[in-house]
Amino acid sequence: MLAFTASTLIALAGAIAVNAQAPAEGWDYIVIGAGASGIPNAVRLAERGNKVLLLERGGPSLYDSGGRFQIADWMKGYNLTSFDVWSMTPMAGVSRGDPAEPVYCNQPVELAACILGGGTAVNAGQHFRPPNRYWNKYYPEGWKAVDMFEANEEVSRRVPATSVTSTDGQEYHIEIYPVLSNIFKGMNFTEVVLENEWDKKEKVFGRDVFYTYKGQRGGPLRGYYLDRPKNEFLTLQMHTKVDNLIRENGVITGINATFNGQRIIYKAKAVVLAAGVFGTSPLLFNSGIGPKDQLELAATLGFNNYSPDTWIESPVGKGVYDNPTITVQIDHPAAQIYNASDVYWNPQDPMKTQLLVNRTGAYTFYGRVLVMFWDIPVGDTVINAQAICSPSSTVDKRINCPWYVGEGIFSNADVVYTPQGRINWRGNPYFSDPQGLDITAAAISLRDFLAAGKATDPDFKVVLPDPSKFDITNVDSLKAYINSTRTGNNHWQGSTKLGTDDGTKGGNAVVDTNCKVYGTDNLYITDAGIAPRMTTGNPVWMIQVFGEKCAERIHESRKAYPKSVA
Repeated sequence: MLAFTASTLIALAGAIAVNAQAPAEGWDYIVIGAGASGIPNAVRLAERGNKVLLLERGGPSLYDSGGRFQIADWMKGYNLTSFDVWSMTPMAGVSRGDPAEPVYCNQPVELAACILGGGTAVNAGQHFRPPNRYWNKYYPEGWKAVDMFEANEEVSRRVPATSVTSTDGQEYHIEIYPVLSNIFKGMNFTEVVLENEWDKKEKVFGRDVFYTYKGQRGGPLRGYYLDRPKNEFLTLQMHTKVDNLIRENGVITGINATFNGQRIIYKAKAVVLAAGVFGTSPLLFNSGIGPKDQLELAATLGFNNYSPDTWIESPVGKGVYDNPTITVQIDHPAAQIYNASDVYWNPQDPMKTQLLVNRTGAYTFYGRVLVMFWDIPVGDTVINAQAICSPSSTVDKRINCPWYVGEGIFSNADVVYTPQGRINWRGNPYFSDPQGLDITAAAISLRDFLAAGKATDPDFKVVLPDPSKFDITNVDSLKAYINSTRTGNNHWQGSTKLGTDDGTKGGNAVVDTNCKVYGTDNLYITDAGIAPRMTTGNPVWMIQVFGEKCAERIHESRKAYPKSVA
């Protein structure tokens, strides 16, 4: 049994100089954003012998990354912050944000994590490998499933998925699993082990899977950065806000940044943007790259100082996707309340001691129990529905099953500046497609699930949609409910799409198959923005694969360039 006592715990990656300033010159690559794609991309470029500066706007998160805030008194001496503990996920960075260490960027309207690890340091940690069909259907040659195999396997090796979060191999708070399992089996679904049978995403269900590391949060920060072999070619600098790129026509020569309040110009042979949908888009707008209306607005706001004759007009921010989410609640006597939000303030034994000493017990678990995937034919297309079911954290005997649609959806919006200078989305990304295919797929799948639940289990009581207000057997009535409750999931993708149709020449793609921005010689993007269409399931795995694959393509495409001396 592992023992995590205060006297024996050692930070795995050694001390991290949180406020160290890196040299301003001499870099092969500057990677902007130390999140799900930026960390893998920077590490893999460095492992290929390139001198890389990885910049992060925020500070550290996990204890072993240097994080020293959001530590309750009872956690002190055990090398944990709330970011490390799965059961504290709903609270991480929201209720206890330290003004000196903000967790979320203050500029985007949507939540965007500005902290080491990005969204992977604060999210629920779900880790679904996309099926082969996703790559084959939506990606160009060179990015098909066979081409993506090695990148997927490398992510699997460094950041494995597992349904078991406790180091003793025990599962906790899964009382609702047999209940829901019987319902889905009655609907002719197949039960699968999702971390192993990842290619099956049609009419399947199984235990939820996470990027867990020895009973606590893992992810790319752990698997790629903290656990990597020492590498003299990679330097991480936190607390660095990048304002824009320095370019001469299509050649990027450096970046304008602020480090600990000091304005600095950093120079490199190439720059990689990995700041996420709401971080990369404004950096491009501020650098004279994007749609004309956004470049004009950025100029009016004082962000874009490039003259119009140097602008690179490109569809940056166009057609961004998010998972539309529907609230579904069921009452069932088997469900037992799981209130993880109180763990930080009021931990209980034996769970507290189990977590601290052995990384076992209920506090190593977030509470998400069952996941299902289901292809719904609508019109002449197919849209994938997904549900993630958990015991309620506020009401006993209640099951929450947020209902999503993902792969195949058509609804989208645009990333834009507001007149006040904040970054936001314009339009309606949720159930807004003209033919109504997205909402039809959601309503059909929800109707059939609720009908099966009532037919299978006499204790299955639908709470939401409220049967007294909506006919849960009728698709049109369920559409009305969906429109009254719909929200998003902060799984934004597709703002800087990858493809062969050059967006500077009227196409839809912002980056080519080497991840290079059209119209530039040495600017690359690796984050979720390059997804041409919404992925199947939560996007973290896909985004790490982007970091991996783009590192390969960037390195191979730039082999002729001499490297900097480390």
